[in-house]
Amino acid sequence: MHRCFPSAALVLGSLVSVSALSIPAHGQTGGSPGDQPPADAPPPTGTSTDAAPVSDAAAAPAAAAAPTPPAPLGAGPLKVEGRNAIIKVGLLMQPQYSAVSSPASAVSGYNQNLYLRRARVLLGGTVFGKIDFFFDTDFANLFLATPVAGAMGAPNTALKATPGMNIQDAFVTYRAITDVLKVDVGYMLPPLAHNALQGAGTLYGWDYFAYTFQHSNAFGSSANPVGRDVGAQLRGLALNGLIEGRLGLFQGLRDPATATESASRNFFRVTARLQLNLFDPETGFFYAGSYLGAKRVLSFGASGDLQDHYRYFALDGFTDLSLGPGLFTAQINYAYWNGGATLPTLLKESALMGEAGYTFTLQELKVGPIVRLEHLWGSGTLANQTRYAIGAAFWPYGHNSNLKLFYSRIDNAAPERGVNQFNLQWQVYFF
Repeated sequence: MHRCFPSAALVLGSLVSVSALSIPAHGQTGGSPGDQPPADAPPPTGTSTDAAPVSDAAAAPAAAAAPTPPAPLGAGPLKVEGRNAIIKVGLLMQPQYSAVSSPASAVSGYNQNLYLRRARVLLGGTVFGKIDFFFDTDFANLFLATPVAGAMGAPNTALKATPGMNIQDAFVTYRAITDVLKVDVGYMLPPLAHNALQGAGTLYGWDYFAYTFQHSNAFGSSANPVGRDVGAQLRGLALNGLIEGRLGLFQGLRDPATATESASRNFFRVTARLQLNLFDPETGFFYAGSYLGAKRVLSFGASGDLQDHYRYFALDGFTDLSLGPGLFTAQINYAYWNGGATLPTLLKESALMGEAGYTFTLQELKVGPIVRLEHLWGSGTLANQTRYAIGAAFWPYGHNSNLKLFYSRIDNAAPERGVNQFNLQWQVYFF
């Protein structure tokens, strides 16, 4: 284990240096597509979305008014406006260092990598003031070295994932009645648990929960879609934002042809989500792992996903509130999967996943600890697994640019031994 520390220290020093570089900006990001401007695009960290109350001071002479504070740093999208269209361009880059030990007791040392966890180009906008669109590309884990066993006596190698491009999301949204009723159509995240609907650029920890997309590659796609599917959904808010609902039909698994029946004859995948918002609603397509003070959020959600004999249910809670000299953020997700005869490779299993942390904002320090706990259990041949993680996040420019350092412990069922994992990630993001 000690062999990884010199490398980790070197990488930490390098990334801390580049993280301190200034990023020219105009407005805090972290929002979501589907609104113009993005409904979830938070203002700069430390500001409030609530309007100031009107008072007699508003009528005072201009000389008596308090000086206007300087505009905080932030980075909005590159934007082009035409007669009936607005186009926005953004970028998400996550350079990362990782060191992971082997679960095999006979193998020593750490697998160390420098790679890009995500490299995305984002494109979004609005047409005719009513139709929004969002499209982004990604090549995940760019140049991450993967061990490959040699054939016929050849030595083992470690191949690095070389450049390529995948479509990550591609959908359009028709805003029928502002935030009350929207229609989303395309390739997107179905409405499952809270963590499964978060945008990768606004995560709180260094990544999604490990079991959030446990079902992702079970529906017969040629490559792992990381939770996405093609379909259509209704989405909207009711009772002044107190209730959010999502209901969708998605492609799901398509039946193969038989001698007497055609292929793809089965009905589609049905998904639904209901969320209770006790304070500010989360109005965008994507949720955030933290709004960094731009919203006051306390929500509770329930989700379901069904197709033939396949079943998925989830419950979740999320809070992101000012507390003392900073911000308290926490969420917990419980999910249950049972592929049944429809998805036999997806075993009956459950996962409990949670994270909590506190961000100190005194004198714009914006740094704080984060802890995570995840547990997967089930029946049949599934091995129970527990993950513990502790780390810290430094938010000099909110979600636009931040630095996250985590240590994780992964405990597997015997005969494998536990795994130690270190991750250091720098994020640059604007949209």
